[in-house]
Amino acid sequence: MFVIVKVYRLEKGLKELYKERFSQPFVLQNVDGFVRREVLFDQKNPMFDTLRISVYFESREAYIAWEGSELHRSMHANGKKHPEMPGVIEGFKESYHELVTLTHH
Repeated sequence: MFVIVKVYRLEKGLKELYKERFSQPFVLQNVDGFVRREVLFDQKNPMFDTLRISVYFESREAYIAWEGSELHRSMHANGKKHPEMPGVIEGFKESYHELVTLTHH
């Protein structure tokens, strides 16, 4: 398992906007090697909200195949970027390899 995590600090009050946005179907759902996407929202900080998007792939190789795919390249052709993320104060990206997963019996 390989996980890409993007974390954004957002202006307060945007939870419903992002809930609607990330509830829609998206292109990765049909990509080989894609496992799931989790979107989490934290409002406990009085200064900003936190949005955490975790995208799971079967392997690092599956992620690299997606990044190098014609579909992905065409989505970013001619300087195209991801859709606007309203209210972003700052953001960063992390990646992880699965070490251990325990599940309920």
